Amino acid sequence: MTASVEGVWSPSRAPVHEISLKVLAVIADEATHTLFSRVITSDELMLASDLAEGIALAETAAPDVAFIDVGLGDGAGLAMVHHLKALAPEATVFALATRAQLEAGAHAVALGGAGLFLLPLGGDEVLNAVGSVRVRFVERALRVQLEQESARSARAAGWIARVAELADARDRNAAAQQVAEVFVEATGAAAAAVYLTVGERSTELTRSALTGPLDRAPAYGSEADILDFARREQLIVVPLALRRLSAGHLLLQKEPGRSSAFPSVRRPDSSVSTSRRAPLLDGLVKLLATQATTALALLGERERSTGGAAMKDPASSAYSFAYYVDVAGREIDKAKRHGRRFTIATIVIEPDATAAPERPDDLTYWRATPPPPASGLNPGQVAEHLLRAVRDTDILARVDENEFHLLMPETAGLEAHACHRRMLSRVAGSEKRAGYLPKGLLVGIATFPHDGQGLAQLLRIARRRAEATKSSILHRIPQDRRSIGEIFSLLVREAPSAEGPSAISAPRALDLSVTDTVLLATSVIRNALRGGAVLILVAHHDGLSLGAQVKALLASPRDDVVVHALDLRSAPGCDDIEALCVLAEHGAYALVGRNQGGFVKGIHAADPLLADFLAERLGRAAGLRVFG
Repeated sequence: MTASVEGVWSPSRAPVHEISLKVLAVIADEATHTLFSRVITSDELMLASDLAEGIALAETAAPDVAFIDVGLGDGAGLAMVHHLKALAPEATVFALATRAQLEAGAHAVALGGAGLFLLPLGGDEVLNAVGSVRVRFVERALRVQLEQESARSARAAGWIARVAELADARDRNAAAQQVAEVFVEATGAAAAAVYLTVGERSTELTRSALTGPLDRAPAYGSEADILDFARREQLIVVPLALRRLSAGHLLLQKEPGRSSAFPSVRRPDSSVSTSRRAPLLDGLVKLLATQATTALALLGERERSTGGAAMKDPASSAYSFAYYVDVAGREIDKAKRHGRRFTIATIVIEPDATAAPERPDDLTYWRATPPPPASGLNPGQVAEHLLRAVRDTDILARVDENEFHLLMPETAGLEAHACHRRMLSRVAGSEKRAGYLPKGLLVGIATFPHDGQGLAQLLRIARRRAEATKSSILHRIPQDRRSIGEIFSLLVREAPSAEGPSAISAPRALDLSVTDTVLLATSVIRNALRGGAVLILVAHHDGLSLGAQVKALLASPRDDVVVHALDLRSAPGCDDIEALCVLAEHGAYALVGRNQGGFVKGIHAADPLLADFLAERLGRAAGLRVFG
């Protein structure tokens, strides 16, 4: 038999056991006080020697059963029987009287007393009286429990019927949404998320349904990633599995303040569990999970057999994430066998993104050219612009409402950088915001094999790099409204520090001697050369400079390395500029500063956006078209 705790399914437990009662005894006789203390041991006993004390105790905690000496106060005890019924209507009141007070005791019964006992009392009389009240409480609790169980059984039949209809759903995502809604209703959870496997070739899970306040739930990830998220957020994990068949996982978030009896389970073969370990879910929830697993597996087989139903995202021209993962799996196998490369890009749209400065004192600094307002990018329109910017062989898939993934076969890092530039240019042009980057569009790139050899790892790195672009200083500068010298002055004048270790593309302050700056540039270039093809643009002038060092490092020409050493001294405001841009297979780097008395003061960052921008501006200042 199961019992409900605030509308949430609880683990099986026994029927109602002994109920503890509040027992009030109002009597002046000390011997009777001693009797009550000796007999009433498993209940809460409240003893009073006079009527005033008895009334005070009754007002503080309404008793379940009371014994009143009607002879107290020259008959006032009789009035207390009536008064106590007003204070605690559910209380069972017994009158106590001597033989000389039998008439007053009879009046007490007439006023609502449950019975009359002659003084002196015996222990059996007290226990029998309290026991009779306890039996009534137990019977009432069992009746309520049975009524709840009956109502739940009726609702359970409806839930089972709804899950049985899942096989007729449009697709797995529609079925997953129904699963989430049924479990929220059945368990009283505040929110639910359903993660389903994306294909036979991958262990990746994608979030197929979400209901309630679980916005932080990742859109995709490996099983370990999803279970780790559930552990951190203290969510309940319901495996959607049947024997060797596994469809995914259901995550449940309990309402704040719910009892700890909320069900919690752990996969027997997993070391990751929810923070509260409890017995297995009760039978109904397990039955619903089993039925849902079967229906989802049938839908998955149907989608695989029909092909097209699972290939396209219904809301855009992009592909589905399941198809994307399947193609990516084949691409990984081919790249490993033949030593080839490919690149993936994560594209996140932030509808509410703004280009506000990071710190209040930046407002004055950038006041002459205020940043654009919120992006207002439309995911559907962005998808169309992205498709026009990529090649026919590239695969664009929609993972979530505001998240896309791009698979670029046979594409190395520099080619991916070029695709990145085309995507940003296409979206910025479509929004008629020339001169600004589309702040609401975050793009991160990861290349096989430099950044990882598994899809899950590549996806994590690409997403992390996409998030990091939010901290790029390029979002705050007027890119097409100033000369190269003025732009450099803006960059050099203020170097905001990174707010945290996750802000990997945030600019860092640079204040080094020319010698140390040259050593820093040397380390960057050597690291870039390890990855293969490299594009380098550097400011060059006579004497000790970054350009001279780059030429020395690359004394022997390499087919996969392109170097442009540019003399910028004739450009207005660039007579003391030191600048370096490195675009490599596995990343990008930018450095810009002014040489002031043998010390270079400015900024540097591992920021692809800043590196692209500086490379284009350096080339433009020298009459060179860097990017075609």
